[in-house]
Amino acid sequence: MPESNTTLALPTLGALRERIDAIDNQIIDLLLERSRIVSTVGDVKRAAGESVGIFLRPGREMQILRRLVKRAEGAKFRRSVIVRIWRELFAAMVALEGSLSMAVFTPVRGSGYLELGRDSYGTYTRTIPSQSAGSVVRMVADGDAVVGIVPLPGPDDRERWWPHLLSDQPDTPSIVARVPFAGPGTGRGDGLEGLVICRLPQENTGDDRTYVTLETDDSLSRSGVGELVAQVGLTVVEVPDSIDAGPDTRIHLVELEGCILTDDPRLQSVLALPQVRKFRVVGGYAVPFPPGYLD
Repeated sequence: MPESNTTLALPTLGALRERIDAIDNQIIDLLLERSRIVSTVGDVKRAAGESVGIFLRPGREMQILRRLVKRAEGAKFRRSVIVRIWRELFAAMVALEGSLSMAVFTPVRGSGYLELGRDSYGTYTRTIPSQSAGSVVRMVADGDAVVGIVPLPGPDDRERWWPHLLSDQPDTPSIVARVPFAGPGTGRGDGLEGLVICRLPQENTGDDRTYVTLETDDSLSRSGVGELVAQVGLTVVEVPDSIDAGPDTRIHLVELEGCILTDDPRLQSVLALPQVRKFRVVGGYAVPFPPGYLD
């Protein structure tokens, strides 16, 4: 029986493999070209005095991921894998410009934060585990690590790390990202999340959250702080924690929608309220991809 036209039209396996090999070669060539450009970017930054030895751009990285994920919309290739590939690529490229290392809160072995850090900032990035979240902040401040992975703040934390961000020292880190960027990988489905700190300012990506601290009198509860801030037109995501800070004084950590800068007039309006004594912006993050979005 003669072969069908469909069968005759199919290419041979050998031809398909040759095409795949050619594409792989093109990918490597493009990666090498990208690495050369990135190295030049680092040289330009240093020559212009724009580098402080930290070459991360958390906001720009998220903008790139959003663009690539949108470009692959409708394709059979899993978009979560695209994010994972580019996270490794970002880490490798940052190491070309300067250096990349991370301190990671690791209260006990198997807690998941090491995996969370490596998924986010590279499998082969130098990693310093620490049982103390406060120590992670200090390592980043001292330059012993470029980024730090810390737990999401909450009132039940054994050790509160976020008050360390209230220092007036110039090398005090701030919050720059929330991880994971694309949800947990296989075998990491426990829903563990964290924040990333670095000695960098927050970048506006168009879909962001900001953390501020408010020092108030002790008459305000966490829910009361949320209601107070909402009065000036700021949208409160949550007030995850608060601490006593002396007689008649509490400091509240507030998460807000948007990229809110220190000179935002709404924050100045908050400061004018009689219950509020001081505020500080302690960073923020580009909103990660929501669960299921990349499926």
